[in-house]
Amino acid sequence: MTSLLIRNGACVVTMDDEGTEHRDTDIRIEHGEIVDLGQGLEASGPVIDAGGCLVTPGLVNTHHHLFQTLTRAVPGAQDAALFGWLGTLYPIWARFTPEHMFVSAQAGLEELALSGCTMTPLTSISFPTGCGSTTRSPRHGRSG
Repeated sequence: MTSLLIRNGACVVTMDDEGTEHRDTDIRIEHGEIVDLGQGLEASGPVIDAGGCLVTPGLVNTHHHLFQTLTRAVPGAQDAALFGWLGTLYPIWARFTPEHMFVSAQAGLEELALSGCTMTPLTSISFPTGCGSTTRSPRHGRSG
C-alpha cells in the first residue's frame, strides 16, 4: 500500500510541542509518511473512515514478551512472586512449539493494536526450532 487516506478524524492529535489538535480532519499518507492534513482531501488509494474517532500517532511499547500472552492467566502464576511465577511458567514455555509461539505473538500483537500500539521489539527468551518467521497482526497490516 503506497497511499492511504484517513478521512474525517474527529480529533487528530499531533503530539507536537504545542499540543496541536485538528478537528474533523483528513490525513493523507504516502509511502508510510504523513504528507497532508486538511478537509476534503482527495483519495488516491484506500480510505479509512475515522468519523467520530480520535486519531493519534502510534504508541511504542519498548518491552513486551509476546510469547507470554497465552500463559497470562495460568493458575498459580497470576499473583505469584517472581520466582514462583517463573517456576510455574518455565515448564510450560519449555514445551512451546513454533505454532504456540506464532499464535501467542499474533494474539499479543492484536491486543497491542487495539490499545493504539503500532510498534514493539522482539524481546523473547525462547525460540523453538522452526520459529524463523515474523508475525504481523492483521490490524497492523491495515495501517501500512
